[in-house]
Amino acid sequence: MIIDDYAYNNKLSKANPNVKFSIGMLLLILSLINPYNIISVAIIFIMSIVIVGVAKIQLKDYIRFIKIPLIFLIISIFMILFSFTQSKELLLYSMKIGSLYIGISNESINIALHLLFRALSCLTCIYFVMLTTPFNQIIFILKKMHLPDTFLEISILMYRFIFIFLEEVADIKKSQELKFGYINLKNAYQSFGLLVNMLFKRMMIRYDEMSIALDMKLYDGTFHIVEED
Repeated sequence: MIIDDYAYNNKLSKANPNVKFSIGMLLLILSLINPYNIISVAIIFIMSIVIVGVAKIQLKDYIRFIKIPLIFLIISIFMILFSFTQSKELLLYSMKIGSLYIGISNESINIALHLLFRALSCLTCIYFVMLTTPFNQIIFILKKMHLPDTFLEISILMYRFIFIFLEEVADIKKSQELKFGYINLKNAYQSFGLLVNMLFKRMMIRYDEMSIALDMKLYDGTFHIVEED
């Protein structure tokens, strides 16, 4: 929800969405295909400067956005660092397990660093588009790219349901916290189970309400998307 708020209120929100989307996608493609770490680092630096310095996204929020996927990325790269081989000489640091040696080699370090910088550069490009371009503008750009209407409609509905889901989770959890539902580990487990059960029921109710609202607006299966001035 914070990302969506920034998308509509950042300093680049009124800039041409086609230009922003094109820059983000071109740099994303460059991040995917370039073999040099220095280029990836340059893209990370440039995108971060634009996001924080030009679009005026709060640095602490930007770091928080990066930190969540970075944790999973580090775990994945940590596994890539280790190699199994029968030749100890190929490893810088090793430990013998049975007839094999497990350790770190120059090649595994280079691969891990390359994947780290590549993933981060791709991530900053995606965040650049997400944090500076409102969702309705992104949908219009995808429509101009002649993507199937079904894909666009599913994207719009999923986008809407993300906010419904987060709203319901926040309301239920706040109610449980007021009743000391998370005061200890045992209560926390019970409260979490009740949250999941209640969340499913509430989501079904919200879905029915949204269906009724769409029917009242004569929804015919197509969202008519228009470009903003």
